[in-house]
Amino acid sequence: MKLVTSMVLILIITFSGIVSAQLTPQEAIGQMIRGINIGNTMENGMQGPIQEYYFDDYVKEGFQCIRIPVNWGDHTAGSSPYTINASWMNTVEKVVDWGLERGLFIIINGHHEDWLKQNYSAANKARYDSIWEQVATRFKDKSDRLLFEILNEPFGMTKAQVDDLNLRIIPIIRQTNPTRIIIYSGPEWCGVEHLTGAAVPQDSYVMGYFHSYDPWSFAGDGNGIFPTSEVNSTKSRFTTVANWSASKNIPAMLSEFGARTICDFNSRMIYYATNVESAVKNNVAFQAWDDAGYWGIYQRASRSWDRDVVDILTKTHPEGPTALKVTADSTAILTWQNRTSSNDRIEIQKRINNGNYNVVAELGINDTKYEDKNITPGSNIYYRVISVFDSTENYYSYPILTQIVPQATERAPYLGTEAVIPGTIEAEDYDIGGEGLSYHDTDPTNIPGDYRPLEGVDVQKRVSDGGYHLGYIENGEWVEYTVKVEKTANYNITIRTASEMAGGKFRFEIGSNYSTSPTVPSTGSWEAMTTLNATMSLTEGEYHLRLYFNTTQPFNIDQFTFTEDVASSLIKEVLEPDEYILHQNYPNPFNPSTSIEFGLPQEASVSLVIYNALGEHIRTLVRTGLNAGYHRYEWDGKGASGENLPSGIYIYRLFADGGKESFSQIRKMILIK
Repeated sequence: MKLVTSMVLILIITFSGIVSAQLTPQEAIGQMIRGINIGNTMENGMQGPIQEYYFDDYVKEGFQCIRIPVNWGDHTAGSSPYTINASWMNTVEKVVDWGLERGLFIIINGHHEDWLKQNYSAANKARYDSIWEQVATRFKDKSDRLLFEILNEPFGMTKAQVDDLNLRIIPIIRQTNPTRIIIYSGPEWCGVEHLTGAAVPQDSYVMGYFHSYDPWSFAGDGNGIFPTSEVNSTKSRFTTVANWSASKNIPAMLSEFGARTICDFNSRMIYYATNVESAVKNNVAFQAWDDAGYWGIYQRASRSWDRDVVDILTKTHPEGPTALKVTADSTAILTWQNRTSSNDRIEIQKRINNGNYNVVAELGINDTKYEDKNITPGSNIYYRVISVFDSTENYYSYPILTQIVPQATERAPYLGTEAVIPGTIEAEDYDIGGEGLSYHDTDPTNIPGDYRPLEGVDVQKRVSDGGYHLGYIENGEWVEYTVKVEKTANYNITIRTASEMAGGKFRFEIGSNYSTSPTVPSTGSWEAMTTLNATMSLTEGEYHLRLYFNTTQPFNIDQFTFTEDVASSLIKEVLEPDEYILHQNYPNPFNPSTSIEFGLPQEASVSLVIYNALGEHIRTLVRTGLNAGYHRYEWDGKGASGENLPSGIYIYRLFADGGKESFSQIRKMILIK
């Protein structure tokens, strides 16, 4: 009996030792490589509350670690003992348990704690100390797969302050969690240099984190492409982190990175793949930033994924196929580079527009080229290459997009008949015809894909009312509408727009006849519409009306309505000139634009030309036949190719030929930058 009891006791002790063995940071990092953030939820509530099924979907896709940004300051008393709201603490614990119950690594932190970062005072330090003391006590018995991150992006704090914070919070947590993994970093936005320059805690259970949205002009603003030089820079950052990690014996993670959905598609895919491959190669865990919005990867309400990005995050490998290129004419030719020969075969997958990927070819392990003869003009075609293993996980390449553009030979009104002026035109109902004929869009992909998805113009459905608007607008893009102007007159144009940012610009054009160019204000959201006003003189007839975007700021545009300026038209009828006249531009001096008005006593062939002070041709604003009356044109201070011109004196010349009589006059104007 004693022997049996002793053996049982030994087994219990042994088993208990197995299940309760504390993961070291070095052991944990290899088990939590692939991760994602639940952003814009528990730190600001914009996309909350978190639902339990999120974690089922994360596990299904193959994620190992979920970072949950949490704001505590908004739920904590402002005076000692700084008690955290019980309901909020319960909510955080419930969400944490959902993740831990599914075997995931979970990270919680202090996020958007601006009150501390903007005022690192003794009182605020005491408040933050209390927050972490309460959090640590509440979660002390949780699985060691729960990690604590001290503070997210302490921008505004000095290095000395952040070092002080890290070295003060760790002992507070250690009072109740002697071996729980704690994550720290340096000041500012927590770039690589901030992590590697931070004071190193003398603690065996810490990890370091860094963030990277580099270059911000691409990843954050959506401008340009992700060039080879940035690919190399990204790889170099991970090498730096890996070397630092080895020298300090501290594992590291990239806890935020991402590229907005407005970015060039192919560049965005390369961006994600480069970061993921570099992280896996250097044993650096990562958590991609996902806010279900402009950085969206997982659409939480519909439980749908950006399949291209999520497959990169969970299936891309440093030895997978890379360097994809595609050229398309009558066929599409795809080439790539292999980085392993231990696979069993190569698989080519293809999807068309918003469909699913399908296998279209199986090739040998040394093949690096595939020709697709089955292509459809007018389609967006996506390819990816898979290194297939019969006995282990496959290695995925990032996808590459090519647009098979049909030969643009015909255009027509989208609704079957031309739009009538005066009247209202919906912005999304631009003409049929295609890229370069009825529209120009810098990205061939219809980013939201909510309306006319096979065309490149980005048309988005509004959540508020179910309507549509043009969105993701870039400088130099345009759309055209076939219109019928029923009466020669001056017109007022009211335009519905929305933007979170001020400064968007656009204008209407018919040939060289431009409307005034209003500036879009901030409306506080991308769906809160406001009404802007512009004016334009139009002559009776049928035209192609161009809506041109000359902007460095994004905005959305819903519809525009042309109404006759009756008062102006009556004045023109009464005061129709009995001789040619060229008015001084207004305003003058000007920046960024000015109006030039002239009067014709009879129908005439007219040219209105801009010259610089040396008499060199800059731009032709008008070269057409016009009816008798007053006419006004806008000049935006740009040259014929759209380039911005320097400050200085410019000359404008009106020449009018009425057959029996001609007229020519010049005036000066001043552009100030």
